[in-house]
Amino acid sequence: MSSNNLLKDTVWVALGGAVGGGLRFLLGQVPLIGSLPWMTMLINWLGAFCLAFLGTYLSENDSPFKPWESVIGTGVLGGFTTFSTMILNYYQESLFVGIIYLLATVIGGMIMVRIGQQSAHKVGGQHV
Repeated sequence: MSSNNLLKDTVWVALGGAVGGGLRFLLGQVPLIGSLPWMTMLINWLGAFCLAFLGTYLSENDSPFKPWESVIGTGVLGGFTTFSTMILNYYQESLFVGIIYLLATVIGGMIMVRIGQQSAHKVGGQHV
């Protein structure tokens, strides 16, 4: 890859990260649900599902979105999900809450990855 393409791709991924971070911020502003203490976990679960769906679907199917894989995956979904915010918010509350939240996020994320993969197989016509 040439340095010109690397720079262009980096800018696109950075713009995708801005979009993802903006979406995460906007979800936090939604009345009633945005202030829920578990919103970060739900965002991380949704990001895990979307990333698994995207990766599985694009690796198994021809898609016009294939060139955008890094922008969507690394950029948008990387900016959307937020492991560091999760740890900071819940570890500071209490060690016990932090551990429970971490386990729920990781286990829920793994479940969402599996659901995302299965969904991509169904949409793409593959059998699980």
